[in-house]
Formats: sequence, structure tokens, C-alpha cells
Amino acid sequence: MSRTPVFLALALSLSAASACDEAIDSEFGAVDEVAFRPGGFGTGGVLLNTNAIGDHPLHELDRFGKLHEDVQLNAVYLKRVYKGEVSWLRLDEQWSEKGQLVGRIKDQYFKGADFVGSLWEVATYGGGLTKRKMYIHSYRFDETDQNHKYVFAYPKDPAYGLHFYTKKTQGIKETSLLGACGDINGEGLEAVVYENLHVGMKDGYVSEEEGLINIACLDGGIGKAALWGYRPWDIGYYEFMATIRTIRADYCGDGDSWTKPGTAIELEDKWGYRVFADPQLKTEAIFGPKGALCVTRPRRPEFQLTGVDCGGYSPSDCKDSKLGDFSDGLFWTKAP
Repeated sequence: MSRTPVFLALALSLSAASACDEAIDSEFGAVDEVAFRPGGFGTGGVLLNTNAIGDHPLHELDRFGKLHEDVQLNAVYLKRVYKGEVSWLRLDEQWSEKGQLVGRIKDQYFKGADFVGSLWEVATYGGGLTKRKMYIHSYRFDETDQNHKYVFAYPKDPAYGLHFYTKKTQGIKETSLLGACGDINGEGLEAVVYENLHVGMKDGYVSEEEGLINIACLDGGIGKAALWGYRPWDIGYYEFMATIRTIRADYCGDGDSWTKPGTAIELEDKWGYRVFADPQLKTEAIFGPKGALCVTRPRRPEFQLTGVDCGGYSPSDCKDSKLGDFSDGLFWTKAP
């Protein structure tokens, strides 16, 4: 990854001067309709992920077909059209490799655009329809941020119910499909995929687990980490957790977000990928995998007066601390 003195903004431009939290308010249902996760002392404003097949959330799949988080992957079929006839080729196995889906049938391998139109048969448990279908509507490799991006979708069928997060449906133009990602505030329906990544959807805890395919919408904190240039296979899975904490202003390291959409920050990291555009700005916080190691100026103005309460304790003031002052400090943020 190249070093640059500026940070990715909401528009994902590499020339932007600051970054923004993903926007959610205007595109989501009313606050009392959305199961913000988790509730707590913060605003609950930035979700970890927004991927769902109708009324059933779908964040991770076990590629070997084991039941995982009430979802089981039964089969993946590649779509092939020849002389107007459609055929479906069942993969012997499928996996993600540095953000790109890969499949195999005997000694033949498929990846990238080969997955466009593919059908993923899954079984969901815990209420509602059990057998569900998911498709990959489109794929592209983004040369700007070097990410493989997919649009996952499901049939426009009332039996699937309303989207788990948005409480509505998001149609894909000129198709009979609905977007699996929430398309929060016009951020789009794209997702990235991570291999062997497990993220606890209550506390944001990250671990490396063999066989998982994590589908992370770009409008959620997990997916946005890739847009900001941080991927677990590059920096480490434990370190990746610090990225998510930083994006979501998860000061307490418990999964609770202390920010709202559109809030700008500047950032510097341990690896030198990003440095401050304006070093004179006041420190927001220094983050590690377990949350904020110290907090001086909370990202949101409403907490600059009240401070941060982590259920009985408050993070210390950073004062004149620098990133290198903490053995597990990975990200240093400032609030414009």
C-alpha cells in the first residue's frame, strides 16, 4: 500500500483530506424500526454490517457447509449461457482469496467475473423462510482502492420479508432482484469478501476462523475498513479489529458506536500508510484492538461536553500522548 498524506473520504477519493463515518440515518427506517447493534452509551449510529437476505441477516458463510450463525451454505452454482440456453455448474468448493471469490470444479478454477450470475443456495434458521437463494449480480475490481467488489442480491419475493436492517426493499434496476446490502444513504449495494474472518455482531470482536467467507457491505464498518485501505491479510486479523473500532468510534471496545454518519476524522496509523493532513488538529483518540487507549476530544460534539462513559469508567485523556506511547496503539485520530 502506498503512503499518502491524506485519507479516504466518504466519496472514496484518494485525494480527500479527511474521512467520514458511513451515513445511515436518511436511508434507514425510523430509529425505533431498526435493530441497532448493540445498544449502549453511545449513539448506536454506525452499524458493523448491513447484509441480509430479506428478513434474515447474513454476515458470514462457512464454505464447507457447516451451520454458522443460523445460516448454512448448501451449494454454489455458476451460471452459463450458450445459444440462449442456461445451465448451472455446481462448484466442488468455493472460497475467498485476498478479497476475491474463487471456485473449483475438478481441476478447473473460476474467479472474478466468473461469479456474475452465480446462485448460492442457503438454509436459514431462526424464523421465516428456510430455503433461500442469493445471487451475485455484478463484480468489479476497483483500481482506485484495489478492492474486489460484489453486488449480492436475492429474489423479489414477499416470502423473503423486508430487509433485516432497512425494513424496506432495495430493487436492482432492470432485474427482479433486491440488493442484499442496505444501500445506506446512497452508498451503494456493493460488498467486499474476507477470508477466514469472524466478527462478533454484538461486541465487534474479530478472530481468524478457517473456512469462513465474510460478506461485508461497504456501508458498514467492516466493509469500509477495506475502502480505507486496511485488510486483515495485510495487517493481521487482531489488528483489523482496531480498524473497525476506529471507524465506528468504538471507544469502549464493546461494539457500541459513539459516532454518527458523516462525521469527519483525520487519521494516522502505526504502519505509515496514512499521516495527518493537518497535524495541528486536536487529538480525538488513540485506538487499539480493544478500543480507545485514551480519548481527548470525542468525535461527536455532544460527547465533547459529557465525555465518554464506558459503563462505569472513562478512558484517560490522551493529553500529549503520541501513537508510539502505547504498545498496542495502532490508530491515532483527530477531529476536524
